[in-house]
Amino acid sequence: MKRTLIKAILLFIVLTCHSSLFAQRDFKRHEFTFHTGYGVMLHNPPSLTLTTHSYQRDLAQGVSWNGQYTFRPLKRFVFGAIYSGFSSKGSHPEGKDHLWTHFMGAQIGMCNAYTKHWQVRVETGPGVVFLRNNSQVFGKTRKVNACSIGLLTQADLTYKLTPNVGIGLGVQYMFSGLFKMRSHYHGETIDVKFNSNNDSNLTRLNITTGLSYYF
Repeated sequence: MKRTLIKAILLFIVLTCHSSLFAQRDFKRHEFTFHTGYGVMLHNPPSLTLTTHSYQRDLAQGVSWNGQYTFRPLKRFVFGAIYSGFSSKGSHPEGKDHLWTHFMGAQIGMCNAYTKHWQVRVETGPGVVFLRNNSQVFGKTRKVNACSIGLLTQADLTYKLTPNVGIGLGVQYMFSGLFKMRSHYHGETIDVKFNSNNDSNLTRLNITTGLSYYF
């Protein structure tokens, strides 16, 4: 009778430990993330209607957001796709600017070993960068568009609130530069080219927070 009781207790302990370890490793393979927060362009933004330093630095700061899908096929390996956006507005006596930059690309990286609540990911990948500025100069509409390639590197820390929902903090660094942009103003279209020693730099740093959904 005592041996049977001891075996039952040991079996219960083994099953409990096994269930605990399984629960810790039950981090889903698929993840959707949406974050929003602060973004800053580390160099003076191109295409502005006023090039004073104070105005350029004001327009370099704005709202940033990103949406991402991540798939984890292996224990520590992840890959997926990301969209990252940025927007800022400013005005002056002769005109105004509404600046956007958009990054769309792939991501590949590593994550920490499975834990019950915490996940840390570091990823990087190339993509396409779009610049847009809807502005006005002396009451006339001016639109600027440009396209380039870039590289986005990020680190994310996520705390899992439930088996399917988590809250996280992310830091992103996007590196890119322009060689040409197109301006439409007062019925005319002008292509502006930058030489190799004076590329227009779109490099941006984001600090964002938001939610993740696991499935």
